[in-house]
Amino acid sequence: MAELNDDIEEQADEPIERRPWLENKLVLLGAIVAVQIVMAVVLTRFVIAPKLAVQAADVGGAVPTAQVPDVGVIIGLQEIIVTLQSEGKLPRYLRIDVNLEVADQKTAKLVTARLPQLRDVVIMAASARSPADIQSPEGKQGLREEIFNQLATKLPPDKLRNVYFSDLVIQ
Repeated sequence: MAELNDDIEEQADEPIERRPWLENKLVLLGAIVAVQIVMAVVLTRFVIAPKLAVQAADVGGAVPTAQVPDVGVIIGLQEIIVTLQSEGKLPRYLRIDVNLEVADQKTAKLVTARLPQLRDVVIMAASARSPADIQSPEGKQGLREEIFNQLATKLPPDKLRNVYFSDLVIQ
């Protein structure tokens, strides 16, 4: 038992080796954060990202750029308000904002130059309809097709790509 007490006393007399960088809490916290960042990057790069790539391939992945359709130039014909055909004594109105998608900038300049003529086509096509004709989705699609066909005759062949309604209100 005396030997055990002597060993303890000898150890108590020896100076304890201190590591000052472990005592600085800021340095220790910085080291812990750095280790966590490295582990997060490694896990994301080598564990999570490969699994996400496999799932994206199963779903279909990204659309290849070869399949993205060529986008044209969109020109607005401004807001148009027309009186609709109605059976009642009160007039019914249609407020519509039509946008045209054309093939190129040259055609867009032509549309801008012929804006009154193209607006007239829309006014004549819309004012020939009744509110009941336009309220259903099929009626709106029919109006869009009629406007497209009539406008296509006023523009160079194959330059009008689509007609969009950005606003359509029946009152």
